[in-house]
Amino acid sequence: MSATWMQTARRLLPRLAGLLREIRPTFHLGSVKDLNAGSLRDLGVEAVLWDVDGTLMAHHAGGVDPALAAGFEDLLRAPGLRHAIVSNCQEARFAELGEIFPAIPVVLGYETGAGAAFRVRRGPRESWRGPGAAAASSDGGRPPGELRPIRKPSRGLVQAALDELNVTERPAAALMVGDQYFTDIASANLAGVRSVKVPTLHRASFPAPVRWSQRLETVLYRLKYGRPRPGSA
Repeated sequence: MSATWMQTARRLLPRLAGLLREIRPTFHLGSVKDLNAGSLRDLGVEAVLWDVDGTLMAHHAGGVDPALAAGFEDLLRAPGLRHAIVSNCQEARFAELGEIFPAIPVVLGYETGAGAAFRVRRGPRESWRGPGAAAASSDGGRPPGELRPIRKPSRGLVQAALDELNVTERPAAALMVGDQYFTDIASANLAGVRSVKVPTLHRASFPAPVRWSQRLETVLYRLKYGRPRPGSA
């Protein structure tokens, strides 16, 4: 069973009832391919925050899904749009994402005795943000093993990404794109950021507990809000 999934579940389950109010996205889209730079600019979007696994690729894949790659590259090249990845991954995957997306900051979080610390990777380069940054980075630039990872849903992870993209004071100028209601969409809503929910790519590639949780959150969403229609909340 995935350690990352277990950490996310432990964070999510005690907050489940309250988070039901935070899982409604701004938009449902049928695919990341439905996003384009022109429509994002019309919405006033300056920064796009991305989930990766299930949104841009299969679980722990080595690159963006071929069906999405051209459109995603167009968004990366679009003037006036900045991008960041908000991750729930573990250390090894964090390094992989830095290699897969060398031009995009990847944001990972930890809880320390001095407060939250956010580790930002741009290709091979790393930096730290947050009140716990000094404590977290004290072990040769790597976080001590006793630090507790911050997992989505998290307002802090999204805010750290906004800080990295210099839109901290304009959260409405950011858009979170993800495939899961209780992690990606809830994080966006907690931080006051608009969001897009897309279907999970290659669901069969995920560990069984993740697939079960994805089915459960779909059921809970429909019980509370009804069946979503593409282009709507």
